[in-house]
Amino acid sequence: MNIILFGGGLQVLSIARSLKEKGHTVDVVGTHNEISKRSRYVRQCTDINLETLDVVEFTALAKDKEYAVIIPMEDDYATWLSANKKEVEKSTGIKCAVMDYDIYTLASDKTRFMGFCKKHEIPHPKTGIINGNYDDLATAIGFPSLIKPSHSAGSRGIKLVNNVDELKRFSKEIIAEYGECTLQEYIHSKDYYYNAMLYRTADGQYGNHTITKIMRYYPIKGGSSSFCMSIENDRILEICKKALDKLGWVGFADFDILEKGDGDYRIIEINPRIPASVQAAAASGVHFGEMIIKDITEGVLPQYTYTPGMQLRCLGLDIAWFLSSPNRWKCKPSWFKFFGKRLHYQDGGIKDLLAMCTSIWMGIKKQMNPEFRKKKGGMN
Repeated sequence: MNIILFGGGLQVLSIARSLKEKGHTVDVVGTHNEISKRSRYVRQCTDINLETLDVVEFTALAKDKEYAVIIPMEDDYATWLSANKKEVEKSTGIKCAVMDYDIYTLASDKTRFMGFCKKHEIPHPKTGIINGNYDDLATAIGFPSLIKPSHSAGSRGIKLVNNVDELKRFSKEIIAEYGECTLQEYIHSKDYYYNAMLYRTADGQYGNHTITKIMRYYPIKGGSSSFCMSIENDRILEICKKALDKLGWVGFADFDILEKGDGDYRIIEINPRIPASVQAAAASGVHFGEMIIKDITEGVLPQYTYTPGMQLRCLGLDIAWFLSSPNRWKCKPSWFKFFGKRLHYQDGGIKDLLAMCTSIWMGIKKQMNPEFRKKKGGMN
């Protein structure tokens, strides 16, 4: 089948490879990112302006290409596709692998989703909206705590604060840039957090899952995975399924989870699009791309043999972690282990070497940008 990946940079590498190896043809629409354009698993890339894109333009773009499914890779593209899902499917015949807009907007709004978790007694951090109620929030949430935008990606805009004065000072600046923000309980977690990837069908059935223990991440006090390992964890799976069942979710979902104490897990957010770390699932035998396509086009839910214990490294981010972390010389597994039967690379690896080199170079350029470091460094 011909598949569209909608948006994306690094995210594209993992899912495109999995789909290509399953016999599908992959095109990327809506990226100005050079990483996708360098991947050997992508047939072609088409740049668009998402801000001006409408269904008519998208229909013309997809005409005569015989696309079967479109899968969003980034938040902005997922939002556009969800908002226009019915029109796109009607005008193009392409199945849209995204939630309907009412549920999508609830899940993608971090503030509303925390309120949903509270209502349904799903474990989550204490959270309150910042609207000048600084003293009340200090009493209800306590310190240290996090200022978090309701809408942001990649740890942008998050700021650790330790008292009311810091809350007042930093929240005004962050709200001005990102809009609505919350104050959220800071979970004194261990030196790792978890990610859970699940797929739920319209009749409430679940395909294979993948849970990863994220052992290195950048920024080093709360950021994206640079090294993780697939695991089994029944309690995490239980609370994530409860959230999806209560939402009436259909399709792929990606959770971030912290551990407050031994076995005390808290969902901090759900991402209604494919994450870059989906390669950890493929390395462990679970192919979410094929699962999406089979379910959405045939009503078939393929089953895989999940093999936990696979390691996934994002070398570009891991270099940034190494330069920033005081644990660089004593981390386990060793940072200097570059090869192994269980070790896979999120940013391409030898099989997609040009894309990997492009990813690392773009990561270096980002780190050289003071504005990027400021946005990503709120917890460090």
